[in-house]
Amino acid sequence: MAKINSLLTVAAVLLFVPARGVELGPEVRAKAEKVQAALRTIETEARRMSPGQRSMTFSEAEFNAWIAFRLDEEKEPYVKSAEFKLLADDKVEGRILLVLGRSPAGGLLSERQDLVFSAGFEAREGRIRIGLDSLFLGTQKLSPSVIDLIIGVVSRLQGAEPTSIRDWYDLPPGVEKLRTQPGRLVVIY
Repeated sequence: MAKINSLLTVAAVLLFVPARGVELGPEVRAKAEKVQAALRTIETEARRMSPGQRSMTFSEAEFNAWIAFRLDEEKEPYVKSAEFKLLADDKVEGRILLVLGRSPAGGLLSERQDLVFSAGFEAREGRIRIGLDSLFLGTQKLSPSVIDLIIGVVSRLQGAEPTSIRDWYDLPPGVEKLRTQPGRLVVIY
């Protein structure tokens, strides 16, 4: 679970974060459960076969529902919603709503901030690395080094070894790699 939480830490700042603060209705829960069930199947089947032999494809709506479900489970304190657009060639765009609390950064930032980004990723051998193409907090362009700083601070606050956006992170058990197509996520196991 620590490896998944490590990925979720990066995800909360970047890409594969679940959305919280949104009421999970029956339709969202059904889509999320489809992905959860598939991940359980992948973990079981991966033990019986060579890696990279099979794949499952999920729609953007199913992926976003699973993300919402996971954040709801993790009780992520700052990420209140997340929406992702899956593009071709392992690219993604997204918007994450951060709620930082009262008077964050001495009043320099407002309580609610949109983190908007585009990124590519590389996934292989059960691990993923994210490469930011662009990142904005509201209308202010940010450097990926800011994300590294945030990840380091969050890691220390959680008592974990500091990590970097350039690090490789574990995918869910049994998942060998990920690929994106417009509106689709392909999970290879």
